[in-house]
Amino acid sequence: MNETEKYLFDVHGYLLIENALSADEVAAANEAINAHADEIQYTSEFAHGSPTLMGQRPRGDLTGMLTWEKPHCDVFRNTIAHPRIAPYLEELLGPGFRLQLIGVLAMEQGTEGFWFHEGGEPHDRSRGYLYRNGRIFCGLTNVAVQLTDVGPGDGGFSVLPGSHKANFPCPDDIRLYEAHQDRMVQLTAKAGDAILFVETLMHGSLPWISEQERRTLIVRYNTATQSENLMGTYTPPPYYDELTEAQKRVVAAPAYQFEDKGSRLYRKYRPSER
Repeated sequence: MNETEKYLFDVHGYLLIENALSADEVAAANEAINAHADEIQYTSEFAHGSPTLMGQRPRGDLTGMLTWEKPHCDVFRNTIAHPRIAPYLEELLGPGFRLQLIGVLAMEQGTEGFWFHEGGEPHDRSRGYLYRNGRIFCGLTNVAVQLTDVGPGDGGFSVLPGSHKANFPCPDDIRLYEAHQDRMVQLTAKAGDAILFVETLMHGSLPWISEQERRTLIVRYNTATQSENLMGTYTPPPYYDELTEAQKRVVAAPAYQFEDKGSRLYRKYRPSER
């Protein structure tokens, strides 16, 4: 991340990465989704009863793309350690960042919104945001890759900029988009652009207005040592041997990763080394 990107991310809690995926990658992703459209699960009640977020349609969710048949799985596997995105994750999460979830959100015209959630308080050990000694340290961090264009007034992904550093819990009327709506920002992006944001940023979705379907690939990551959904003994996924070395590191078991910074080696000291 350059100095401008660091500043904007620190101030706002999100950053737009233009052309994160190529036009060919976007086309491949959409083709794969079309082939698995019958697997989309439609769920409502994300609006939590808010009249300003209600819609006529439920939201669609699609998962499992890393296990799809070839070639439909390839573009999604390539995304989890994509060279256009990985450097940002290494900056924010450190070496050995881990994949937590990958899925697609689908919204047709009239789809309800999603209430605004997270925020800096109350503090969550796995989802924090910290600046210390010239560096940013994040917990759960997300990459939302737009697979279709999102224009002004279309609805969809929206945030409360700066809320990732809030010192007080967000009032319910703001979460439900019933008060201070002018503080929320609906983010526009072209197909292939990615929105990088820390989970502690207050975020949600406005009802989808556009006639064009919204498709967003959402990929969630955490630090090398953190896992929010691992229970029991770690078992590599069945497709592990088909991945590149960079991709294998992203789906590996939680473990401390060494970070070589020039002549200094940052590492944990074992008791015998003290």
